[in-house]
Amino acid sequence: MLHLHLKNKEKKISHWAVVLITALFISSCDFTPPINRKIIDAQNYITSQQYEKAAYLYEEILKNNISTDLRIKFSYQLGELYSIYLGQYKKAVYNYTEAKQLTEDTVWLIKIEEKLADINFNYLKNYSESIKNYSKLSEIKPKLKNYDFFQYQIANSYYQQKNYQKAIDQLTHIQTDINNEYFVNSFYLLGLIYYELKEYNKALFVWSEYLKREEKKEFIVKVKFLIANIYESTDNLKMAYDIYYSIMNDYPNSDVIQARLKSLYERRVSRRR
Repeated sequence: MLHLHLKNKEKKISHWAVVLITALFISSCDFTPPINRKIIDAQNYITSQQYEKAAYLYEEILKNNISTDLRIKFSYQLGELYSIYLGQYKKAVYNYTEAKQLTEDTVWLIKIEEKLADINFNYLKNYSESIKNYSKLSEIKPKLKNYDFFQYQIANSYYQQKNYQKAIDQLTHIQTDINNEYFVNSFYLLGLIYYELKEYNKALFVWSEYLKREEKKEFIVKVKFLIANIYESTDNLKMAYDIYYSIMNDYPNSDVIQARLKSLYERRVSRRR
């Protein structure tokens, strides 16, 4: 619910940001009457949440001979419309990239690269491109405020690609800096990689380190469930039973825990016979 609330709030902020920027363009620029009319109409469409019509008009405006500075700004706005309101992420990438190719301004380049990284990772699942985006952002000097996040997302992108070795290398690098904002998270993801590789001893070791550091109960319960699953898979039934039992009142789906406990109990009874 919190995530949804923040998303809605972000959309409202972006909505009025687009309106405000467009209004500033109109007041500060001398356009020929037809272009000026289209810009005003586009702004009105945004105000009334008719985003497809606004996007169409911006596309039409960009067909005209306008200055590079305005072409950058309108291409960026099209990217915003397509990504935030219309869910047309490939078109958003195209327009953000158009804006990116027209500028050498660091502020613009950072803002656009962050947009591209988010779309490629979260929506297009184009992890090869998200690695490039986050890597470029990580290389900017001085380090950006979200440097730690970019580093973690490189590892996460490799993980999503199932390029496990590169993900492990990146996570190991993050763990050399105890002050990294994603230091604790890196243990969770590293354990998950070893879990998926069925290298259970390594997963257990890494997750034991994770549990020493994690403070959020929901994540602790999630990892304990996976640890219990490892013990269950490796026939360490008593350990599995004890851990499942310990999280019975905290796990989101108590029916799952009850089923696991029943299954383990029956397996243990069967062994004694």
